[in-house]
Amino acid sequence: MKAILFDLDGTIHDRHTTLQRFLADQFRRFQSGFQGIGASDFTETFLELDQGGYAEKPAVYRELLIRFSLDTSLESVLTADYFERMAQFAVAYPDALETLQELSLSYTLGIVTNGPALLQQQVIEQLGLYWHCQSLIISEAVGLRKPDPAIFELALSEVEAAAAETIFVGDHVENDIMGSRNAGLQPVLFGGKLEGVPGFSDWRVLPALIANWNRSERKNDNGYTIMDMD
Repeated sequence: MKAILFDLDGTIHDRHTTLQRFLADQFRRFQSGFQGIGASDFTETFLELDQGGYAEKPAVYRELLIRFSLDTSLESVLTADYFERMAQFAVAYPDALETLQELSLSYTLGIVTNGPALLQQQVIEQLGLYWHCQSLIISEAVGLRKPDPAIFELALSEVEAAAAETIFVGDHVENDIMGSRNAGLQPVLFGGKLEGVPGFSDWRVLPALIANWNRSERKNDNGYTIMDMD
């Protein structure tokens, strides 16, 4: 293996924790417009309506305001505030940044993420990922979205690696695992289990998983059977 590509949200970026931190701050700053509801109600309802980041933010805020019989004119203000400030609260999963630093000594790293270009750029900057990754592909910026194989092929050209010698690490089965596999990359699932796909939940084990994978490939070239990395 020569290169490792990563999804951003839900893989490197702990978006759930980031949102909790941002929403607590947003509720505090706009509290005068949220009469009758508590901070936990505001946060929990947003997270429910957000659908893991796949819902449009104006619709999320509009439905939230309607649900609590609040002033719907706040929708545009809250949405603008989300895109302006959310990235300031971005945090990575435990040990993710340290592991990326370690991996960058042996592999070329890159990110392939769906999402709004400016917001994702801000998250990447907040997490310091520019220091670790040679390629940073954001769907809105390039006009392609996972699981389209073309977005993976674009990343491969930037890290100068063939699909067969590149690992893709992500948390979304369709966009990350199936998408990268269909593009010829070797998928690894973060935070879950999927038959036939190596997986991990603790970032500290990823270097060993990849090292074992490389050893298993060498053994296979000599007539041995590839290890089951699940």
